[in-house]
Amino acid sequence: MSIVTVPGGAVEGFIQHGNHCFLSVPYAAPVTRQRWFHPPQPVEAWQGVRSARHHGPVCPQLPTYGPVGKGATSALTQGTDFLTLNIRTPALDSKAPVLVWVHGGGYAVGSANEEVLQSGAFAASGIVEVTVNYRLGALGFLHVDGFPDNRGLLDLLAALRWVRSNIERFGGDPQRVTFAGRSAGGFAIAAVMAMPAAEGLFAQAMPQSGASTAIAGMEDAAKLTRRMCAALDTDAAGLAHVPLEALLAAQRDLCNQSYEHHDYDRDGAAAMLGVPFVPVIDGISLLEHPEAAAAAGRTMPVPMMIGCTTGEYRTHSSILPLDLDHAGAARLLEERVRHLGWSGDAIVDRYRQALPDHSPQGIWRAVAGDLVFQNPATRFARLHGRHFPVWKYLYGPDATDEMGAPHGAEVGAVWYRTGMDPADQPKRQRIADAEFAGLVHAVWCTFIAGPQAGIDWPPFSEAEAAVLRIADGRVWADKDPFAARLQLWHMP
Repeated sequence: MSIVTVPGGAVEGFIQHGNHCFLSVPYAAPVTRQRWFHPPQPVEAWQGVRSARHHGPVCPQLPTYGPVGKGATSALTQGTDFLTLNIRTPALDSKAPVLVWVHGGGYAVGSANEEVLQSGAFAASGIVEVTVNYRLGALGFLHVDGFPDNRGLLDLLAALRWVRSNIERFGGDPQRVTFAGRSAGGFAIAAVMAMPAAEGLFAQAMPQSGASTAIAGMEDAAKLTRRMCAALDTDAAGLAHVPLEALLAAQRDLCNQSYEHHDYDRDGAAAMLGVPFVPVIDGISLLEHPEAAAAAGRTMPVPMMIGCTTGEYRTHSSILPLDLDHAGAARLLEERVRHLGWSGDAIVDRYRQALPDHSPQGIWRAVAGDLVFQNPATRFARLHGRHFPVWKYLYGPDATDEMGAPHGAEVGAVWYRTGMDPADQPKRQRIADAEFAGLVHAVWCTFIAGPQAGIDWPPFSEAEAAVLRIADGRVWADKDPFAARLQLWHMP
């Protein structure tokens, strides 16, 4: 039996795989209707010892974003008391490095309680691991007059403050926190890196298949608010009073509209990604785009490890018609590239010249994958790397037609615990090669332990686009094959 006293009272954990585990420990008060759009509130005290032996509820959500989002949507119990952390630690009396992990899901679905994140892999490797639940969708990111923007990010800041103040009680070193996440979790890491309030809350950053992609200006944020109000037949003042089921249904419908039918006039810059509920440059919590902050050296002054898979848009392309031609690919891409000054025809022609062996589907995957994942990761790496150390990785084999490792393919390996039965992993994240998975996990552990512990590949820079290739059972340093694609987007 493991009992630790934290803000609010004592929590009782349990031992699993040799680790001390504490599940759904609150870092803020429940998100009741009265608090939907308020900043995170202090933890409410409880009587006696609170059990931390089972997962609590997750943020309310409905399946969205087509086949990709359906797989990421949590099927776990939903509720109000979800601003919680799952903590696994090798020892309560050590001072180990800490991993704080933010889940993905397009800022609308997913949770820190999903099965793949429960392996205890990092704790088994001597690292205190903390996975974070936070507000999603409208609760976390809808602009509502009179309330703070970026509430989902404010939740993450509250979680980081909780970790800074309390992780020593769980055997962690608050001066050695790596802030990491995948997909929307990676987007969130990049956004938080540009928030002045994040200063001093983490020592390293690790955006995984996500960078400074999903950011809205106030004009686009106001458009989304008007669409939500119209869908709910209310005004902005009434948003806090609609039933939760109606709010979630409208959120789902707007997400699906943006994902399935990219529309620049309707969605603004969000048409590029198809994810409408995103952080907002509000001039208060987020002062500028993370890339602008990075260029000026105003992102958090920490080392960063960042990377992508070789086939980021492979799964997304399941929505494409089988008879797609190049003209059709251009039409599908038109609204996604307009905000950059490109037409669909022009960018498809540019990519056809650079990638002559690609089919129309492959061109679509290349353009969309570069637009959403590869290019933002490369840009953010270059800009942050002007001022602070950056290491970049690329997971998955080279493959024709952009059919390499799909988005999220590395998650099962990253969270693989040596000796565990792969059958205990969710089917879509199940590893096929335990030895290789252990090697992948070790790369992540090497960075979390601190660059001084020995990163064995050259840092990434504008001059040297070095990347650690992770594929085919091995790792090796190489030149980043995707970095040069930034040139394809330069206007003639």
